[in-house]
Parts: sequence; C-alpha cells; structure tokens
Amino acid sequence: MVDQSLNARKEAILLAVIVEYIRTAAPVGSQHVLESAELSLSPASVRSQMANLEKEGYLTQPHVSAGRIPSIRGYRYFVDRLLRFDPVELARIEHDVADFLRSAKGALEDVLERSLTFLSQQTNYTAVMTTWAMSTESYKAIQVVCLAPDTVLVIVVGSKGTVERTTVHPSVAVDDWLASEVGSRLSAMLVGKDMSVPIDIAKLGGDVVDESGADGGQRGSNDGDPRGSVLETLFSAVATAINDLRVREEVGLRVRELSKTAAALEQLDQVAKVLETLEHDVHVVDLIRTLIETGSMVSIGDEGGVEALNDCSLVVAPCEIDGELVGSIGLIGPTRMDYSRALAAVEALSAQVARAVR
Repeated sequence: MVDQSLNARKEAILLAVIVEYIRTAAPVGSQHVLESAELSLSPASVRSQMANLEKEGYLTQPHVSAGRIPSIRGYRYFVDRLLRFDPVELARIEHDVADFLRSAKGALEDVLERSLTFLSQQTNYTAVMTTWAMSTESYKAIQVVCLAPDTVLVIVVGSKGTVERTTVHPSVAVDDWLASEVGSRLSAMLVGKDMSVPIDIAKLGGDVVDESGADGGQRGSNDGDPRGSVLETLFSAVATAINDLRVREEVGLRVRELSKTAAALEQLDQVAKVLETLEHDVHVVDLIRTLIETGSMVSIGDEGGVEALNDCSLVVAPCEIDGELVGSIGLIGPTRMDYSRALAAVEALSAQVARAVR
C-alpha cells in the first residue's frame, strides 16, 4: 500500500503518464501530459511537477532527453489510489465470464484449467492457476466402471468439486455387475467422510464379505470363487487405489501462454529468467499464497521478492467453494500491464467459478 497522498495536480500528472505508458510502452513527455490531463498549468509547471514526482520516486527517466516512465512506487500508487474501472467494459467482462462458465461446467480442476485459456485470451497475458488441498473435502461419490475383464476405471468425486481418476488391474476377472457393486458399496461406506483419512481396507473389506454372505452364489464369480471372495479382492484393489488418490497437500502452479509474457519483455535475459521461474514453480506459489492470505491482489515488480519477476506484475484472486479456499487464478504480465482489465477479468472469474463446479 502507498504510504502518503499526493496532491490533485501530481495525481493527475502521474495518472496521465501511467495511462499513456501502458498504452504505448514509450516514455511520456510533458506536452502529452499537458494535453491529456487538461491541467491549467504552463508547460514549465508540468515539467517541474514531473521532476518532483521523479525525486519522490513515482517516475523515472530512462534517458536524460527522454520523457518519464512509472516506477514500481508509481504503479503501486496508481493501483491503490487512482485505478478506475470503465462500467461498460466491466459489464462486458462479467458477461463474457458468465457466458464462458455456463459452457465450462465440470470438476474443479477442469474448470480452472479452461479458465486459464479464457483469461489469457481476454487479457493477452500469461494466466496462472494454483490449487490447494481442502481440509474439509469429503467423498461425494465413487464410481467403478468395468473397461475390460482385467481393468476397471475408478472415479472419485469430492464434495468441493475434486475429481480424481485412475485405472486398476485387479487379480480377478471383472464384469459390469462386480464393478458397479464395489462402487456402490464404497460410496455407501465413504460418502460424507473426510477424503484425507486413509481407508481402513482390512475393516471395510471384512464388511464386504459379511454383506455378501459366505454362500453368496456364483453371480459375479471367477474360476469357482464365491461372490464374496471376488468382491473382497476387487474391493481391496479399488480401495488401495483410492488411498493413493487422496487429495495432495499442494497441486502447485500451472501456467498458460508463457509466450505472452515473454513478448512483453525487452531483454532476452529477463525473458529467460521469467520462463525458467514459471516453468519450475520457483517461489511463485509461495508468493501467490502470501497474496491470497493477506487479502492482496496485486504484486508489482520487486514487491513480491521473486527476482526473476522484477519486471512483471502478478494479479491474483482466490477461488472459493462454500466459503473455503480451493485455489487461485490470476495473470502475470509486464509491470505496465492494463491493471483495470486484468483485475476486472480475474475478479469476475474468481467470483463465479464456484457456480461452474459440479
């Protein structure tokens, strides 16, 4: 947050410089500021005010004869004090987000993955996504589908939208009835229970045998095995697979359209550092987590403490389902990014993503 207020004249000049620099990426001179800010000042007064803003750390001058460009402090003041949203543009973005999410319904990670592409297309910046384990995630449903006599597909659905899939190759021959029966019984035993707690396979396996009956007949049997024995074998294999799928503490960082950030940076060494950092998740997840936990949405330049991103800005917003944090979605771009558009798109998407999760 900025630590002091500028007077109205300085604010108008700073705003004019930032808006123009975001638009053109070229240093901004006093003549443009005089014309765009509509100030009742002489050109000399504008130059004097710009020089004062430079001394105070809000503007910098890349070359002696050049105009000024915003500093990190200048961008921070702009984001905290001067940023305004165009109501028409904001309404259009919210409409586009709602329209997109109507067609993006599905599991949480699927919705967030598709949101990455949407965000990048909307803003022309690199989209980023993080997901975290949910402490109160509980089983919503378990489905077991027979794909072949030696292969079943296991689908686990969590109460907050998590969907995990895996294939299992049990040591018994499987048919549709056996697969469906194991899925139904696991759902009956586990729905509503905490997904982070391992399944007690020995205990629940015994319950399966008890329910099946020692003389359960030959339906679903294999090579003379009674139904209870076959069910127990398949049950154990599926339960073991589900234990392996239990929600991880951290899924990590995913990015989309890295090239868009690279294209906005001028120096090749900067590009290489940014790409390497994003591709290897170095410190970026911690930065995003800190922003979310502190209620911030924007990290500008070196504010985030990630050296490779000193020429970039990060805009993020939390994604919540039933009041619980499940992840975040955001954008990385140059420090001269269009903050109003980036913030509007990220906020609109994060606010509505829960409606698309099923």
